[in-house]
Amino acid sequence: MNAATNTPAWKTWGKLALAGLITAGAVTFAAGPQANAAQATSAVPAILSAQTGSTYIKTIYSLAKKGQIPGLQAIAGKTPISAVHYKWGQPETGGDRKGNHYELYNFGMGQGAYGFGVNKAGVIYDLRNFGQSVDQSVGIKSLTFASVIQTLGMPKEVRWNGTDKIYVYHPSAAYELKFVGPGTVVKGKIAHIDHINVYSAKAAAL
Repeated sequence: MNAATNTPAWKTWGKLALAGLITAGAVTFAAGPQANAAQATSAVPAILSAQTGSTYIKTIYSLAKKGQIPGLQAIAGKTPISAVHYKWGQPETGGDRKGNHYELYNFGMGQGAYGFGVNKAGVIYDLRNFGQSVDQSVGIKSLTFASVIQTLGMPKEVRWNGTDKIYVYHPSAAYELKFVGPGTVVKGKIAHIDHINVYSAKAAAL
């Protein structure tokens, strides 16, 4: 067996192939300068409506079965972080760390934020979508624990990380889907989801 056979497949892919693995979805980034006025006015309502309520939660769950999250084509346990670096450049935080670590991209201006858990082999094991904070009536931060339960049922597992409550679902044998938000809120307020995770335990252990 030669050395090439022992090399992980993702290390042999060209830059164009890597770039194709991670693509910003229409629901995440603003339309480019070529978009005309008709597209801007007709597409937005449909996009926003698709980011709320039960339909959006079902979309999240469906993508999680394949190791994905809304807005990205990256796959937990398969996509190398080098594909993200090629597409988006170096992260805001975490890019200089070694071993298992997290990297964060925050695009601001309503374009959302994403986090990536990366193993020592350079493969993403955890995908995180933090949504955006400009308009919290849509996207990840529009969701509540109550709406998640109403759509997916009560999770079999609830975890805690400090004051954060985590609802853990298992959309497939390979992945965990986590809805993370505050465990307590001020009286009269509703606890909204802060971010979602799609996590590959197998890739995290590599």
